[in-house]
Amino acid sequence: MKTQALALIIGSMLYGQVSTATEENPVAAALKAEGAQVTLPVEAAKNSFSNQFVDAARDGFNNFHWQMGGDHSLYYNMHMSEFMPTAVVSPSYDYQPLTKNLKPELAKLTVHTETKGEMTMEDYLSAPQFRTQGFMLIHKGEIVYESYPGMKPTDRHIWASAAKTTVGTVVAMLVEEGKVDPNQKITEYLPELKGTVWNDVTVLNVLNHATALDNEETGESIMNPDSPVVRFFASAFGSPRYSTGQKESWLEVARDTQKIEGDKPGKQFRYASMNTIVLTQMVENIEGTTWAKVFEDRVWSKVKARQPMLINQTPDGMAIAVGLVSTTLEDMARWGTLFTPSWKAVSDQPIISQAVIERIQASGDHNAYAGTTKEESSVHAFNEAAQYNSYQFDYIFKDGAMAKSGNLGQFLYIDPKRDFVGVVYSTNPYHSGFGENKAPALMRSAAKQLAGN
Repeated sequence: MKTQALALIIGSMLYGQVSTATEENPVAAALKAEGAQVTLPVEAAKNSFSNQFVDAARDGFNNFHWQMGGDHSLYYNMHMSEFMPTAVVSPSYDYQPLTKNLKPELAKLTVHTETKGEMTMEDYLSAPQFRTQGFMLIHKGEIVYESYPGMKPTDRHIWASAAKTTVGTVVAMLVEEGKVDPNQKITEYLPELKGTVWNDVTVLNVLNHATALDNEETGESIMNPDSPVVRFFASAFGSPRYSTGQKESWLEVARDTQKIEGDKPGKQFRYASMNTIVLTQMVENIEGTTWAKVFEDRVWSKVKARQPMLINQTPDGMAIAVGLVSTTLEDMARWGTLFTPSWKAVSDQPIISQAVIERIQASGDHNAYAGTTKEESSVHAFNEAAQYNSYQFDYIFKDGAMAKSGNLGQFLYIDPKRDFVGVVYSTNPYHSGFGENKAPALMRSAAKQLAGN
């Protein structure tokens, strides 16, 4: 994977401090820590870890250590609730397993990888290099393919930034209900940010990461220990600001954000997790309760999921719906299935309306997206380019398919037209020869094959 894309992905969930430019490269330094390197196969996560291993993982826990994707990350990805405050979002009382209608022929689907050439799906999923832990394809509400190389079906795993889709979708619901005007300034719904640079930013600008504010997750901002990006993630984890040694709230960091000179809102896509937590706060303000309760009432309590959804929180209790969400793989697939014609497979009532889906599909801007690292990453992931991003989804295609990536190789692919969903969990670092993820390309190829095109 190219260095620019690598830096963006590592930064997409950066919560800890990093070294200054005059000190050792922070990635090189972090890889020296116990548990940072990959020495265990992903199948090790199916078994119990020793007390000694877990104690070492606890002692070494910080965001940058997690980002390394090494042995300890296998544990963090499946047990984040042991390390951070956690809200529990309850599903429907009536659990309903998804019907299995397995299509063994899908195993022979091929994909071109940049490091190993042409591979079949079954070979790709079992290859140690790609660090896949769980992979599932849903067609017409039924499981047509599943593989668990590095976890058990009942294990929970972190969604990482794929969780941003939950926030974007709930905001789309509020727009359809007339509670939010996407063209209104965000500060009309978030008075906590009035009198700051956010005054000039609309709700849609925030949804589509086009705020023209200096909070983009780039290699430069990640390596600057006092950048708005590092300050934001440090605040989420309760770490002090690098330059002052004082702890800040995420809201204090947001209020201190600056404009980008010569830019204007809506002109350029610039990915920033700060935007998602701003939207999360907006939803809480409008609905008058916590994000966890909003999502439970609107969505999860109506989904016949196997387990509760776990959402980690900042020290002051704000949901980190930007990425710290955990469920089983099948339950993540249930979320995607709500967007398809086969929603009845996971719920007794429609939760995500066609109007909401169409709003998400139609609210992107190709001009703002063109030439960005996200557009480039769509080619790496799918072997074809997406058209634009919208409502917190990274990739929207001409045919209406929607997708979202997450740190260390998580991915959600939703293809409403083809009645198809694909999900993958992994612990795939972005160094030492790892980092390539072609699971999305396999998902899209399977969707087309099953639809006969």
